[in-house]
Amino acid sequence: MKRNILLSLFLALFVSLVTQKCLAHSAKKVSPERQEFIDLAISLKGTPYKYAGKTPKTGFDCSGYVSYAANFGAGVRLPSNSKGMYKAVEIISEKDREPGDLMFFKTTGNGTISHVGIYLGLYEGEGKFKNKRIFIHAASDGPETGVIITAIDDPYWSKHFADWGRILPKTE
Repeated sequence: MKRNILLSLFLALFVSLVTQKCLAHSAKKVSPERQEFIDLAISLKGTPYKYAGKTPKTGFDCSGYVSYAANFGAGVRLPSNSKGMYKAVEIISEKDREPGDLMFFKTTGNGTISHVGIYLGLYEGEGKFKNKRIFIHAASDGPETGVIITAIDDPYWSKHFADWGRILPKTE
């Protein structure tokens, strides 16, 4: 029992610190709606990868993760796959993107959208992400799997990046 309480407290502290560091770069804060979405998305970090997974209990694939976070963190219903999400969102330019917007990737080589993640912003903390723009997603392969945070400039992800998408109103 004590172990579970300590683990829960540690996770809550971690989520709070990561969220503060990710968004510290912006002179304007994101909307409370976006912040709630981001907070829920980050709280799921570490959930294992599972193909077609849609819940924290069973694990997530990329679209299951983003769909779950959007539904429970922002009250936004999204299609169940990355291609459907891409068709359903507002496509925006990089200059208009902000934390809480979606990132779409073409990873299969057939030219179609096949992966989705959530943009978190510029990380100003210490460590491997220092001063890098980061996103959170459910990865199925590579050095880390499951719900992880990755730098946008990672060679694999920057090579496969396709577009930015918006599901929540722009912060005014």
